[in-house]
Amino acid sequence: MARTRALQLGLVALGLGGLAVALWDVSKGGFYFNILGIRVSSWEAYKPFRIGMLAMIAAFWLKDRWAAPDQTSWRRLPRWAPWITAGIVVASVAIAIRFGIFAAGGADAYGYVSQASLWARGQLVTPDPLAAVESMLGQAAVPLGYRLAPIPGAIVPIYSPGLPLAMALALKIAGPSAVYYVVPMLGGLAVWLTYILGARLEGPITGTIAAVLFAFSPLFIFHTLEPMSDVPVTTWWLLAWVFAISPSTWAPLGAGLAVSAAVLTRPNLVPLAIVLVAVVGANRPRLPRLALFAAGSIPGCLIVGALNAHLYDSPLESGYGPFRPLYAWDRWRENLGRYTEWLIELNSPGLLLAFLAPLVTRVRFALAMLAFFILLLVCYLFYIVYDTWPFLRFLLPAFPLLFVLASAVIVRGLERLPVELRSAAVFLLCVLLPIWYVVKADSISVFHIQRAEHRYPAVGKEIGRTLPANAIVLSRIQSGSVRLYGNRLTARWDIIEPARFDETIDALRGRGYELYLLVEDSEMPIFRKRFGGASQYGDLDWPPTLEYKDISQVGVYRLADRARHRAGEPVATSRITYGR
Repeated sequence: MARTRALQLGLVALGLGGLAVALWDVSKGGFYFNILGIRVSSWEAYKPFRIGMLAMIAAFWLKDRWAAPDQTSWRRLPRWAPWITAGIVVASVAIAIRFGIFAAGGADAYGYVSQASLWARGQLVTPDPLAAVESMLGQAAVPLGYRLAPIPGAIVPIYSPGLPLAMALALKIAGPSAVYYVVPMLGGLAVWLTYILGARLEGPITGTIAAVLFAFSPLFIFHTLEPMSDVPVTTWWLLAWVFAISPSTWAPLGAGLAVSAAVLTRPNLVPLAIVLVAVVGANRPRLPRLALFAAGSIPGCLIVGALNAHLYDSPLESGYGPFRPLYAWDRWRENLGRYTEWLIELNSPGLLLAFLAPLVTRVRFALAMLAFFILLLVCYLFYIVYDTWPFLRFLLPAFPLLFVLASAVIVRGLERLPVELRSAAVFLLCVLLPIWYVVKADSISVFHIQRAEHRYPAVGKEIGRTLPANAIVLSRIQSGSVRLYGNRLTARWDIIEPARFDETIDALRGRGYELYLLVEDSEMPIFRKRFGGASQYGDLDWPPTLEYKDISQVGVYRLADRARHRAGEPVATSRITYGR
């Protein structure tokens, strides 16, 4: 027994050491040093994490093998579950901060971050800096994330206000950089709420397994790194579920307020509240509970309608424009196939165990949780068809529910094992599947996105430093970030009609502007196909004045340099490197 005890303590020490190294790798990026000429290093957190967790599993198995049935770790695991989950929450937030983007580029990130600044100033309708040429450029005068206002000479944001409002609050409290911490913190809250939901419905062990699997899901990790609304809307719907299942008198009001926050964040998901109505009404007294739920949820809908009327002249008009182009009946088959493929590919077929929960578990609201997922899927079956896996994010609000149901099925299966094997099996599951998730996330470049998105501030700041004040940068994906980081005007080349491109350039020059063109490597084929036969600039056959090369490549071309290049005059190129 003494040897067994010593081995168990050694395994615990090895496990804690491995987990400590993994945490260091995540937070600091790794380490190396030499001992007696031997190099010791660690750069990939999942390797020490795997060693640490496997050592802890072996320690649990040794302990439970000789313990009395009522002294096994399986009996104590429910008491440890909140602490284990708290550690996972900390790890989730640490990963999001360590690998997070902390930059506002593209459409979504720029749209949310810049709108947060507008909310902080109390000015959602903002003057169009290209108002003098608005009649010439039309919507091309507006960066991604915005549209022309109903009143001439102004622009308005297109995105829903939920996330920007939270970011604006963070900005007011802790300054501009605080906006980038909102999503990581809400991600940590989502992991904790997943545990709470599972623990209340089926027990602490189920809650912990669900929280671990959700926290390491590649899609969830990816979206905790981005300043976008997918994680926040997931958190608000989760909070609504936690309140909705509670028998507490005032819990329905909390559920309704959470629904309001979710609707403010993503209004098109308001039909999901139907499922919460049924869940809230499952407890008595039914009518007072439903009245409290309505009192909390209706304000969110009214606020969205009022903002739509203020910004777009109609309470039923969204920032995305008319309803018809966004939805079509014939898209359901293709969307269903893609979402199903991505769901299994990113989470393993084990997630499908959730659909067995109504048959083999005691989860009271299992059918309602599956109905929530199906209704969410229906909300996007007829939506625009996308061809890349990040758009599975539309279904992220249902992921915690599916993980809770799948975990409940798993726990029911574990209860059939000998008691001395159960805790080891739990920890084995909570090691192997997260490791697979992390490896999967790495294989699809989730952890490289921080470096990839660095191009937005790097290029924008260099443009602000080197381009003249009267420059207009014709851009697409960087039409917002150039304004934010470079303080230069931008217009959208992808909206200008090809037949009018040269005419528009000449007209802007006549107004005293210096014209530049920003094209990323992924946009180059699109630009050449669009303008190659219609514009003298369509072939982009002269050197850029600025060039960024890393994971992505970006060229900034001075349009006047085309004539100089054709005349044989040299065109100097300034290169921007990663880290600048």
